[in-house]
Amino acid sequence: MINETIQELKEKIAELEEKVISYESILNTITSGSIFSNETRELSSSNQLTRNTDISNSINELPLHTKYSIFFANSKRALQSIYDALPHHILFIDKNGIITLYNQQVANDFRITKYELIGRHIRNLLKIEDKEICLLQTLFTGEEFYNKEILNINYGIINTRIIRDINGEILRVIGIFHNLNEARESEKLAMSGRIAAGIAHEVRNPLTTVRGYLQFLQEEAPPQYKQLFNDLLIPELDRANGIITDFLSITKNANYKPEAININNFISNHIKQLLFSETFLNNVKFEFFLSEDLIATHIFFDKNQLVQVFLNLFHNALDAKKEDLLIITIATFIDNDIIYITFKDNGTGIPSADLPYIFDPFFSTKDDGTGLGLPLTKKLIQNHNGTISVLSGDNGTTFTITLPIKCTAT
Repeated sequence: MINETIQELKEKIAELEEKVISYESILNTITSGSIFSNETRELSSSNQLTRNTDISNSINELPLHTKYSIFFANSKRALQSIYDALPHHILFIDKNGIITLYNQQVANDFRITKYELIGRHIRNLLKIEDKEICLLQTLFTGEEFYNKEILNINYGIINTRIIRDINGEILRVIGIFHNLNEARESEKLAMSGRIAAGIAHEVRNPLTTVRGYLQFLQEEAPPQYKQLFNDLLIPELDRANGIITDFLSITKNANYKPEAININNFISNHIKQLLFSETFLNNVKFEFFLSEDLIATHIFFDKNQLVQVFLNLFHNALDAKKEDLLIITIATFIDNDIIYITFKDNGTGIPSADLPYIFDPFFSTKDDGTGLGLPLTKKLIQNHNGTISVLSGDNGTTFTITLPIKCTAT
């Protein structure tokens, strides 16, 4: 009886050892930088095991770790399609913080290709300090986040989950991020619109009345006061009225008349001539690199508003001018039916702490600034289905504008 019991225990131990070996074989197929090894991918792409029913019956005869490898590989491929269909950020890292998977939404929002950062550390993607990255916090502490609000350069809600191996060690950390940047921007604009309506009614009308009386009194004022009216009082009222006008332009979709514009001709002829006197007076040099691929290509844009965009960017560069020569470089190129316009200066640059807020209404680091130039620029570009982004450092600032092609000359 005892011998039989010992024999049964030996058989169970042998069975458990076989399972452990199988699980270890599965784990060995998982490497940093990719969830499944080349061997597993080859197994998952084998059509013979999935299409032919006769051969598929032989799966039961395969070693246990091979069957699991096939299952996981096919599951990963199916789940990738599901992840790509979701509008949220989904990202996997391994125990070293290396990215092993991310979905299409991550690629779109960070403007990278589908596999560009696979095998790279997550800090290379997020470009923030490790202590601020929630997936790394979960990796180091073992604590998962549930609906945690993120308030840094990206605003939203994040959840993290841990996948452990059979020994309880962390195998993967998954992050699911609900990006609310657009929702926050819409809320800001809606609030700004309500404020603007109040300003227009409560402030603009009295300003007009005061200006009218100043013009009336100016005729009767002594000569020594007439210059005060002309040089200070009335111009300051006009400046205040201009601020209100700009603010209303940001918060409301003003009427505009888009027309076909060849961007190269517009820059080299109209903008160059318009800013000639300013460049001469302020020690500014313009450099133009306009792609020949755009010779026959046009955009649809309101001409006056496009002028306003370039004027705002020019004045922004002028405010960042160092003591030496300010060089402004304007370049154009086309990629996948999208026109790119870059506006680069060699000024002092924008502090990294200020970059997330430069397109917010009334945000300004200048004593005499209104903080409406860049928000208005962004609004005008968005009204024409375009985008604007910024990169800045010690060597200057670069604004990149993208606009869709609307018509091509034939």
